[in-house]
Amino acid sequence: MNRRVERPVQTKRRDERGMALLAVLMVVFLLTLLGMTSMQLAGQEVVGASALQEERVAHHAAEAAVDLVMGWFHDPTLRPQEIGTTWFAKRFVNAQGDPSYVDAQGHAQFVGTSAAPDVVFDAANLLHDRLLNDPQTGWFKSLKGLAKILKLRVYGATRPGLLCTVEVTAGAGPASRVTKTVSMEFGAYAIPALHAPLQSGALGSEAVQARAGSVFAHWGEMVVRGRAYFPRPEEIPVKSGMAPVNGQAYDEMGQREDRWLTIRLGGEAYFAQLPIEAWSGVPLNVHPHQEPVPGIKVDQWEYASLKRMAMQFGHVYGIDREGLLYAGGVVQPGMGRPASEVFASKGPGDHRGLVFVDTLDGMPPRFDNLGTIVLDQDYAEGTFLVNAHVLWKAGSSGRAVPALSPPPEGQQSLGARVPVQLSGIHLQGVVYAAGDVRFAGHLKVYGGVVAQGTIMEAANGSGMLEVWYNHDLREGLVQGLPVVFAAPGSWQTKM
Repeated sequence: MNRRVERPVQTKRRDERGMALLAVLMVVFLLTLLGMTSMQLAGQEVVGASALQEERVAHHAAEAAVDLVMGWFHDPTLRPQEIGTTWFAKRFVNAQGDPSYVDAQGHAQFVGTSAAPDVVFDAANLLHDRLLNDPQTGWFKSLKGLAKILKLRVYGATRPGLLCTVEVTAGAGPASRVTKTVSMEFGAYAIPALHAPLQSGALGSEAVQARAGSVFAHWGEMVVRGRAYFPRPEEIPVKSGMAPVNGQAYDEMGQREDRWLTIRLGGEAYFAQLPIEAWSGVPLNVHPHQEPVPGIKVDQWEYASLKRMAMQFGHVYGIDREGLLYAGGVVQPGMGRPASEVFASKGPGDHRGLVFVDTLDGMPPRFDNLGTIVLDQDYAEGTFLVNAHVLWKAGSSGRAVPALSPPPEGQQSLGARVPVQLSGIHLQGVVYAAGDVRFAGHLKVYGGVVAQGTIMEAANGSGMLEVWYNHDLREGLVQGLPVVFAAPGSWQTKM
């Protein structure tokens, strides 16, 4: 009896152990399957994350390349030599006779299509690949190997009135397996050119004729609509094709001379200690009586359009009768700042951009709505549109700035311009005044000074104003004013 009872019990126990083992095996199998699935999903996520990262890198690289191309329009020194003089320089002349990307009929210089672009560089071409992506000299070496520019194309805009379309394809990852293409259309601003570094309605004053007119230009013309009072004839720099191109001021030269200086006057030229009738010894580069034939042209920077541009891209200041400036153009008691504080820069590279000083009443300039500002900062950098009179006192020392001379006559290439270091510069940029400019001390400018009124010495006759011409101003490349802009709604992304 006992044996019969024990045998079913043992069989039951063996069955239970078998069921437990089977359950354990099933659990192990399920855990293994879950682990393998998790590993596979994790691997897919890694691959997916890597692809997403590469897609983002390619996208950002293409965007950066479009931004770099925009810089080629704004700064000739950034343009690659291979294309700079072909398409990104202004090739037309507008209705005002200034260099332009658009001709007098409004047609842009970029006329190609997506199928037949004006400019195309393809990395499939070994030469183009080196130009685009060489880590030492390539145009896009700043990508540092994170991505590769596969194709750059520039062609006509799809919308009337715009300049061009810039399309860039970039690749990232091994063998550029992920690519992104972005395109944007650019428009062009009608930037006013500055054809001469010194321009005014009159020069000097009969009241201080003994030392009047110690105002001279380097590397360009002086244009005066009316009469001009000069120092003695021997103090006027002569024009000579053999003159050295350097950063010397005229009072540092043994013989005052310049390759580009021509003085054109609408009225009479007067010289200290020289009778009006005695013209012997007067420099040949002084040309009086140019009105009415052949005529004198002083650049007119239009009030309303430049005010609009300053409101969009720069700074607009109102002015009170004490010469204090107010940001935003609205005069508010207690909020005024001295003009020298607004204009001052810490040094080269600290650019104030476009600064527009309005008239007393916020209307276009007239003889009765001009205030007066006082400038005595050591250094300023920017484009200053001053609808007021200016009293400008030389700061202590100025700054040393790098400069490029104009190219020799008949040449336009950037390589033909001589690099020069200018010392003691008080302004790098342009001061355009609707009224008079009076100066004290020895002021030095790299850029241009324009006064619709008179430029004259304001102290004891010992002052001097010298302006080295920035030839880029002739091309409408004015610091603080954008040459091209991204057309709203034109940005497109393609796979």
